Amino acid sequence: MELDNLKAFCVAVESGSISKAARKLYISQPSLSVKIQELENYYDATLLHRTNRGIYPTEAGLIVYEHAQKILSLNDSIERSLEQSQQEVQQLVVGTSSTIGNFALPCTVYNFNEKYPHYKVSLIITNTEKVLDNLTTRKVDIGLIEGPITKELKQTLRQEGIKTRHVISNSLILTVPNDESWQHVDKIPLEQITELPLIIREEGSGIRTTLETVLAKNQLELADLNVVMQLNSTNAIISAVASGKGVSFLPKIALRKELHYKICKEVKVEDLMLRHNFTTLYYANDNQSLLQTAFLEFLHSSERGFC
Repeated sequence: MELDNLKAFCVAVESGSISKAARKLYISQPSLSVKIQELENYYDATLLHRTNRGIYPTEAGLIVYEHAQKILSLNDSIERSLEQSQQEVQQLVVGTSSTIGNFALPCTVYNFNEKYPHYKVSLIITNTEKVLDNLTTRKVDIGLIEGPITKELKQTLRQEGIKTRHVISNSLILTVPNDESWQHVDKIPLEQITELPLIIREEGSGIRTTLETVLAKNQLELADLNVVMQLNSTNAIISAVASGKGVSFLPKIALRKELHYKICKEVKVEDLMLRHNFTTLYYANDNQSLLQTAFLEFLHSSERGFC
């Protein structure tokens, strides 16, 4: 069986006419008829009904057409993969929200590039909202976001045909300066958070969405809190907290250095559990490159080596 014969048959079915299909394939009508006849001989079945108005598939023809589409698509995928594997360096652009991009992924990208030197991964670090926008406009190949997958976000992802895959869960912790005012404080009641000078991330940030979601479960809103500053960088907030300008709910993964060297400290909040999820976003289809598949598998393996 020739793949060319399958392709010719599919074009004929889609065109509904031998003459139209022959023009699309840049071959003569007799040549096309020969290809279809060879296919019918191979499957020992009549695949097309021929009428004065054109052609249409028989029941057997519909079965062959459906499977031929899959075979041709798989062959295209094989050819693309072989072509990609012959290129010197392949590039993958990953859009990531700030906590993952700044504090977790740099080591992962390094480890991946060490294992696959013919692949190169670059990061575009923004916030969760912008990551999704960059993915839907194909400015990035894969997205990594943080925060809850809300009902609205689920609907958007479903409409766009974007798949999700959980990476890890981290904690948002109440981060305070390690100074005299907090020296003997390890835990506070939930109601006290409304009095704290709070520094928060901007709207569209996964950290902020996680905080808003958990507050809502406790019948609280950001408007109930004493927000003294809004910054669009986790690093900037850490610096502000360390300098005694306020406190903040921040991912623990972003505070390893500050907690280790006692620049900042964690204070528990009674009855408040802030789980902060990291999620991969990607388009799952037949056009997924070998590089994209390799990086996704690496990211979800023990080899990823988050910093």
